[in-house]
Amino acid sequence: MNRKLSKKFIPTPPILDTAGIKYTPLGKANAFKHSPENSFQENSEPYYNLHISEVNNSINSYFNNLALSSIPDIISFPEVINLIRKINPRKATGSNDVPNKAIRMLTLNAVTRLARIFNKFLIIQHFPDAWEIALVLMFPKPNQTKTANSLTPIDQSVCLVT
Repeated sequence: MNRKLSKKFIPTPPILDTAGIKYTPLGKANAFKHSPENSFQENSEPYYNLHISEVNNSINSYFNNLALSSIPDIISFPEVINLIRKINPRKATGSNDVPNKAIRMLTLNAVTRLARIFNKFLIIQHFPDAWEIALVLMFPKPNQTKTANSLTPIDQSVCLVT
């Protein structure tokens, strides 16, 4: 407790946005919110909508013509095992608070079930809402001006999806 009281408060520096300098937490949050819009623009190249629609139609017809029992595994059991082996056990947990070390210690039966679950999700094209949400932390890049674009975003998402 004494340590917390004796620490000096270091205010966060203001951030330069396209609309000016932001001092308040709300202004900084809005600068972060609009930063990807300013950074990522639509490609200027023309899109070939005919080709895109042909690809979508062929994919849809492929999945519609398959019998449910004969659908091949999109993600195989060995692929899931290899992905789990690549998980760094020292990384932070995601929003589900499941330690990466625990995921690496799953039994073969649990990994088989995970592969089946992943395949079902891909076939029906549904993913849990918790898998689509990530906590984004912004860290400043060294030796850069304090703008929203000079911050590095790091996301904490559920480990099984990243």
